[in-house]
Amino acid sequence: MIAPVQSIMPRLLLLFFLSLNLAGCLQESPEELNRLIKEDPEFKQRIVARDQAHRQIQLIKQDLLSRKNALDTQFRKMRAEYDAYAKEENRKIDQFRASIEVHRDQLKKEVEAASASLETKQEELAGYQKTLTDVKKVLTESKGITLSKTERQKWEERVLMLSEKIRPLTEEIQEIRLKIRLKKQKIGFLK
Repeated sequence: MIAPVQSIMPRLLLLFFLSLNLAGCLQESPEELNRLIKEDPEFKQRIVARDQAHRQIQLIKQDLLSRKNALDTQFRKMRAEYDAYAKEENRKIDQFRASIEVHRDQLKKEVEAASASLETKQEELAGYQKTLTDVKKVLTESKGITLSKTERQKWEERVLMLSEKIRPLTEEIQEIRLKIRLKKQKIGFLK
């Protein structure tokens, strides 16, 4: 039974040292490094190469950080300049839009005024047309009413006078409608 314990012992020691190494108990000390260099002179060149690589890595990291900081500063400055520029340009845009809106509002007011005028003229025209229709009825359908030549002439003059009022009023209404349509088109283009 003693033989198995002796064969287990080296294994246990190996496990113990491995666990110490993994746990960090066997640290890389300068003394340990000197011992390894004395045992293997070529290893010293690897350590020197490692130290040079670490210095180069550190220099590269410092350079990257320095460039990043410089670019970050430059970016913040450019962003601030852009924000100031954009603010000024947006103010100009707002002024141009306000100018356009003033013109649109003016045209809208003109359309409203023209529409009110159109409504008045149409009512006036409707009144004249109704009167004209009534007068013509009197002249054509005078049932049981006998008109003298003078009366008939007065009624015909009245028809002529109403016709003369209707024609320019109709033209004026057409002109107002055209102006309203054109102003509405202009409003549509002023967006």
